[in-house]
Amino acid sequence: MFDFYNGGGLDLCFLGAAQVSENGDVNVSRMSKDRLTGPGGFIDISQSTKKVIFLTPMTTKGLQVSIKNKEELQIESEGSVKKFVKSVYEKTFSGDEAVRRGQQVLYVTERAVFRRTAKHPVLELIEIAPGIDLQKDVLDQIDFDPIVSPRLKKMDERIYKLKAMDAGGDLFGSLSDRITYHPDDHTLYLDMFGITLKTADDVTWFASSLRDVLFPLVDEKGPIDMVVNYDGFDIAKGLEAVYTKAVIEIETDMYNSVKRYAGNAFKRAKLKHQMKIGKWNMDKLFDEFDTDQSGFLTREQLRNGCLEKFGISLTPSHLQMFDNLNDFMVDGQDAYTFDDRDEFMQLDRKSFAQGLREVLKLSA
Repeated sequence: MFDFYNGGGLDLCFLGAAQVSENGDVNVSRMSKDRLTGPGGFIDISQSTKKVIFLTPMTTKGLQVSIKNKEELQIESEGSVKKFVKSVYEKTFSGDEAVRRGQQVLYVTERAVFRRTAKHPVLELIEIAPGIDLQKDVLDQIDFDPIVSPRLKKMDERIYKLKAMDAGGDLFGSLSDRITYHPDDHTLYLDMFGITLKTADDVTWFASSLRDVLFPLVDEKGPIDMVVNYDGFDIAKGLEAVYTKAVIEIETDMYNSVKRYAGNAFKRAKLKHQMKIGKWNMDKLFDEFDTDQSGFLTREQLRNGCLEKFGISLTPSHLQMFDNLNDFMVDGQDAYTFDDRDEFMQLDRKSFAQGLREVLKLSA
C-alpha cells in the first residue's frame, strides 16, 4: 500500500494539521518543543499525492462555534492556541517543496480556506465563511500576514445549513458535463464515473436525459457511435433489469455501435481518438496554456492546460520529465529556473512540445 502512496497513486488526500506556517509548512509530528509524536504514514501519503487538502480548526483549546440565522458561522468562544503560526515546531510537510513538485495544496478551516501556489511565497486566503469578520475572526487569529485574494469568496453557504448539502451534482457534474462529442466521426464519449442510480425514478431520469442529449445529434447525422466509461458507476440491487431495458431501447433507437470500458481503458480510448483526429499544433497549444502571455509556462499553467485540454492530471514524474527536457538558455542561463521566492517553472516552447508528446504517448 505504501508503495502505491509513494508512487503517486493517489489523486487526492485529506490530512490533519497541528500547525501551519506562513509558507504552507505543516507540522503533525511534534506537538510541542519537548513532545515528539512522529509522523506515522503522513509523509508517505502527502509527498506524492497530486492534490493535498489539510483540515484543521483555525485555533484550538477552547474554540466554540455555532450556526446563527441557520446559515452563518458564529465564533462563540475563540481558542487560546493559534494553529497558523510564523514557523512550525517541526516541518513534516514543506510548502515550498509542494510548489516545486507541482502539487495543489489547500488548507481548510471552519472559517477560512487558504492555498499555497507559486504565485506567492506565503499562504493566500481565498475563501471565508458567511458571518465571519475578516479582520477579527481570521487575520487577527494568524501569526503572519497572508495574501488576501482580490477575488476573496464566501465559502459555500450550504456547509452552514442544517439540511443536507446535496453535493452529488457538484462532485460529479450533470450528464452534459460528462459528454465529449466528436462531430467529424460522429462519436460520443460518456463518462459514468460517480453516477449512482438508487430508484426506478433515477433510471427514468438518466434514460430521459441521455435521449435529450442524443436526439439532436442522431436527428442530424443518424445513429451514433458510443464509448462509455462504467468505472465508478453503481446501481441499486433490483434495478438491473429496469436499467438494462432502458439502455437497450436507447441502443436500438440511436446507437450505430457501442463500446463499454472501465477505468483507464476508457481514458486511453478517448485520448487515442483525440490524438488521431487532433494533429495538434504545439505552438498553438503553448499559446493556449500561456494564459499570461509571458512566453514561458509555469507548473500551474502546464498542469491546468493538460487537465483542461486532454483530461490528464500531471504527476510529479511527468513534471520532472519536463524539467529534464528544458535546456533552453536565456542570457547564458537555463530558462528553467527556481525563483528565490516562488520556485516556479519557466518552460520554453521547444521543451513544452517535446514533453507534451511524451506525456501523450505515456497516457495513450
